[in-house]
Amino acid sequence: MLKDLLIITIGVIITAFGLVLFMIPYNIIAGGVSGLAIIFNHFFGWWVGLQMLIYNLILFFLSFKLLGTGLGIKSVYSAVLLSVFTDLLQQGFNMDHLIPNLIEKSGSSSVEITLLSAFYGGLITGFGMGLVIWKGSTTGGTDIIAMILNKVFSISVGTSLMITDTIITASSIFINPLLPMYGVMAIFITARTIDGVLEGFESTRTILVISDHYEDIKNDIFNVLDRGVTYLKGVGSFSGQDKIVLMVVLSRNEIGTLKKIIDNRDKNAFMVVLPNTEAIGYGFKKIS
Repeated sequence: MLKDLLIITIGVIITAFGLVLFMIPYNIIAGGVSGLAIIFNHFFGWWVGLQMLIYNLILFFLSFKLLGTGLGIKSVYSAVLLSVFTDLLQQGFNMDHLIPNLIEKSGSSSVEITLLSAFYGGLITGFGMGLVIWKGSTTGGTDIIAMILNKVFSISVGTSLMITDTIITASSIFINPLLPMYGVMAIFITARTIDGVLEGFESTRTILVISDHYEDIKNDIFNVLDRGVTYLKGVGSFSGQDKIVLMVVLSRNEIGTLKKIIDNRDKNAFMVVLPNTEAIGYGFKKIS
């Protein structure tokens, strides 16, 4: 639990840096309550972190009242901590002026600056949020709104989330007509980075192997990789012969060793490597 909270804390701090250094100074609105907070910060000067805290507390309350569920201590912790660090970095240390001051000396164009801010903002916040999600937490936000819309209006969660984030991102047109374009870019980069973080830490592959020397390959997998193997029954469509297909789940860095094992045993073997979303059980992540 303490290890999880440490990683969540690191992820939240990284996310706050991404918001304060890149998203807030250049009004990059990438959906979510942070995007809504940045819009009001631009027009009224309201503190971004404090707004996020208020919005999330309201959403947590609505989630409990309308959905009958809480979001767990980790999510509340993440949401509160992100609000605190965002305002600490922006209002306490004025870090939202750091990049603009450096850019001013470089003489770069405003379009180029905004484009880079959307890219790096999405990258950094995505990495931080990826760490938070990896440890089973969230920072609150529009996913709660999506669940409420699903409950009240029977709109799918995915569609509800898309509608909510689209409205928030599109609202940045009142700041600058080009900003929604940068917001969409930031959303895409954030999503891809989150996926990359999750796949990087939980990176496993399912490998299927067809070989006449399946017994030798299986034994080598046991002895060298210390992994279990499942036999699948198959039939060759051309030969009509019964075939044993080996199925094994490995971490990505173990695939090279498996290739060497197969090459040593049967150079005519057939091997397929399939990506996994998640591997749970003995030798991988615990079920609970």
